[in-house]
Amino acid sequence: MLSEEFWELTALYALDSLDESKRCVVEDAIAKSPELQAQLAKFKKAISAIPYSAPPVSMAADLKKRLFERIASLEPNSAQWSVTTLRERLFEVSWESYSIPGVMVSTLSIDDEMRQIAYFVRAEAGIQFPAHRHASDEEIIVLEGNLRIGGKIYSSGDRIYSTPGSCHQPETLEGCTLFLRTSLDDEIVELNC
Repeated sequence: MLSEEFWELTALYALDSLDESKRCVVEDAIAKSPELQAQLAKFKKAISAIPYSAPPVSMAADLKKRLFERIASLEPNSAQWSVTTLRERLFEVSWESYSIPGVMVSTLSIDDEMRQIAYFVRAEAGIQFPAHRHASDEEIIVLEGNLRIGGKIYSSGDRIYSTPGSCHQPETLEGCTLFLRTSLDDEIVELNC
């Protein structure tokens, strides 16, 4: 007989609200229990109906106009920036020490509404960054040096894209300068990814 805790954890699992260690325990229990498999299917069905239970809301008449004004006011997406342009910006910014010795950062922009930050990172040789899980897309552009992620080494000019929910622990062998655009809600994790 399964404990009540597993029923609750299965509900949280269906909502994708568990940390990695609990998720693994629940997945193992689900694989071994037809009862939990059936309950998980019920939870997923109920969760899929939630968006349809909200009352319809009319769009504001000026929504399109406001949207295009906002798009026009935004700084160009980093995908439109060349490596050369980003390298030139390195000389225009002020650098601050980061919480990891040997790492300096320079924040370019913070968008609290979109929950995104864009910044430069400069790291000395041998730096290993904390393992972290992405809350949304991340983009890294290697401007100088190298960066190793998951056994692959990226060099100057390379662009690295990470998807929401992905996890990694980058490190630099020779030192590097990077441009990053990522979420303010990324999560530092204890385990190696």
